[in-house]
Amino acid sequence: MNINRQILSVFLLFAFYAASAQEKILEAWHQANPIEKVYLHLDRKDYFAGQTSWFKGYFISDFKPSTRNSTLFVELINRSGTVISQKVLPVFNGVTYGQIDIPDTLSTGTYRIRAYTPLMLNHEKDFLYNTPIRVYGKNNKSITQANNANSLAFFPEGGTLLVGVENTIAFKATSGEGLPENVAASIVDNTGATITQIKSFHDGLGVFKLNPVNGKTYQAVWNGRSFPLPASSAKGIAVQFQSRKGVINYSFASSGEPNFTPSYIIGQMQHQVMFKQPVDNNATGSINTSELHSGILQITFFNKEGMPLAERLVFVDNKEYIVNAVLNPKQVNTKARSKNLYSIDFKEPVNGNFSVSVTDDDYNEPGPRKENIISSLLLTSDIPGYVHNPAFYFSSATQATEALDLVMLTNGWRRFNWKEIINNKPPAAAYTDPGYISLSGQVNVRGSKKNFADRELLVWVATSDSGRALELVKTDAEGRFKMDSVVFFDKAKILFSDVMGNKSKFLTVKLDTDSLYRTFNLPALQMPPAINTGTSLLNNMQGAYSSYARGGGVLLDNVNIEGRRLTLEELEKKYVSGLFSGNINARTINLTGQFVPQLNIFEWLIGRVPSLVIQRNSQFFDNYQLYLRQQPVQLFLDEMQMQDANLISTIPPNQIALIKIYPQFIGARGNGAAIAIYTKRGEDLNEDMEASGDIVDYDGYSIIKEFYSPDYSTPPDVDYRDNRLTLAWQPEIVISSDKNASIPVPFYNTDRTKKFKIVAEGVTKQGKLLSVEQTVE
Repeated sequence: MNINRQILSVFLLFAFYAASAQEKILEAWHQANPIEKVYLHLDRKDYFAGQTSWFKGYFISDFKPSTRNSTLFVELINRSGTVISQKVLPVFNGVTYGQIDIPDTLSTGTYRIRAYTPLMLNHEKDFLYNTPIRVYGKNNKSITQANNANSLAFFPEGGTLLVGVENTIAFKATSGEGLPENVAASIVDNTGATITQIKSFHDGLGVFKLNPVNGKTYQAVWNGRSFPLPASSAKGIAVQFQSRKGVINYSFASSGEPNFTPSYIIGQMQHQVMFKQPVDNNATGSINTSELHSGILQITFFNKEGMPLAERLVFVDNKEYIVNAVLNPKQVNTKARSKNLYSIDFKEPVNGNFSVSVTDDDYNEPGPRKENIISSLLLTSDIPGYVHNPAFYFSSATQATEALDLVMLTNGWRRFNWKEIINNKPPAAAYTDPGYISLSGQVNVRGSKKNFADRELLVWVATSDSGRALELVKTDAEGRFKMDSVVFFDKAKILFSDVMGNKSKFLTVKLDTDSLYRTFNLPALQMPPAINTGTSLLNNMQGAYSSYARGGGVLLDNVNIEGRRLTLEELEKKYVSGLFSGNINARTINLTGQFVPQLNIFEWLIGRVPSLVIQRNSQFFDNYQLYLRQQPVQLFLDEMQMQDANLISTIPPNQIALIKIYPQFIGARGNGAAIAIYTKRGEDLNEDMEASGDIVDYDGYSIIKEFYSPDYSTPPDVDYRDNRLTLAWQPEIVISSDKNASIPVPFYNTDRTKKFKIVAEGVTKQGKLLSVEQTVE
């Protein structure tokens, strides 16, 4: 007996050495390349063509908010896989928000919104976030032909259909479009004998028992068609699992060969080993899950050599992820354009980031949403393929828990291959986070091959929405420069110039590859079917689209609008404000459309304005002193007071829109003389930009629009019919409270709202998830 125990001890020692090695490899891979997830809270799932889809993105890694991602790609995709529209957004502190404009030319049908970051592409791309939306447009007919090729697939528990023992076999029945189909079928063997009858339990999912006989094959007969079961094997193990609160019980049967005798099991989540434990000889055991994170647990049986024998997914649901919050009415009105006030009241201290949407529920799919932040981050982000109505599995329905286990049995795990881990060959990370926008390139002196080496370079980023930013960078010995973590929006003009004043060099800049906009080779999405044209929702949405079209909202094709140059009065109205406007004694100089050959604006002004004296220090060539009628001049740049002329002297003159010269200015010291210089913005910047070698076009992040929500506390200036489908959208809610806080949700009714749906979602710093949803009539 002692000898047997010694042999068993040595056996377990070798087994656990193999398990320890696997654990270390997996942990090292996880540390270098953790799984990143994103979820988008959309304001709604049903739109008519021409509307805007509003969204907020939440990022999770290791069960907590992730700050490793700087850039999110969001795409609108049609059924053929073509990307219709793409938005690229910056991510701050694990969240972002924005919008996608749905073209008014789209036909009625189902589309997909996909979201990902470069870091997410380091793992299997089938796990990227994507969600269907329905668009109602010009064509209300089905855009695809019906596919009647139903399928019926079978999944032995653990992966092997073992001869001579009772096996648990799950099955999944789907339509040709990939949607669940209820099934009632017969299981027959190759002699035609009926072995058993099967019937789906939920959404085409079901389970049955089978004891295969060696030499026989099996198939299901459903609606006159045959669907084969997997081939049985005389070698391997068959496993059976049963979950209950806080514990998983398992049993297994082995064919008996040493290579197919389980030695230990490993359970992992998110590439983190949650437990490893030996398998004893009585072929049964239990796993304590009460302290684990909620989510998909991958349990794998290994032999003593460390080779995987069987695998099972189990969902652990300890409910620790739920934020305790409720929706409460504060002020409820039913009349058109009347104000409502609700609140999301937390029943616990909370520190996190949240978003709220309020929509007209007559223009939503009936019933609860089919997907939410919980079902996405805990379920569908960790299994490949399509899961129908995933939010159901987290509902209070009596079938939810049992049905969720069928999802675990019928969806394989594809995030990694244990054999690759055993061979110490986990997939290498192919992508890195861009770290926002990175500008780098080579700078040369114009007209020569000489590098602009070891010099300070002024970089001016000007965008069409009037954004401007100045930064000094240093070139290296080869004239190269790099700017990391730059953030700007929309199409930009980036100007590069020397800072040496009168001795400045004209430069030529060649930027490296665009760090922000890249093309990734992504797999085709599995699309759901076209919209059911017989639903009342279709009628409502088509009516809303028709009202929108009749109201002139649809854009006309091939319309060109010619702009005109602003007059001096219009230019001053556009740029000048407050104390700087008016003043009949001031002189205004309009520089738009004017060629300025001088290196800076002060050199151009010399001799052009009577009584204006401009002096330059011979030692410090950019140290200009200005005097008007022998008084020192106070300088303002875009109405911001400047202490000296240094910064202004570095601005290329073709970037200046106008100059105002005040003999006396109330905003200057002692009401003295002042000069206000205004840099170009918007269309003036784009139209009048001189196409010289040191000006580069660059696409920044997508513009984030502001959601419009009318305030009817005072009558609007112009009367109109309010037919909004989204009544409120609040993406920027941050709460940090050690008490039970609340989120106020104010909104006004439209002219037709009869009932509305309120949805609040979010993530706390501890990784708990808020999901509140309620329809109010």
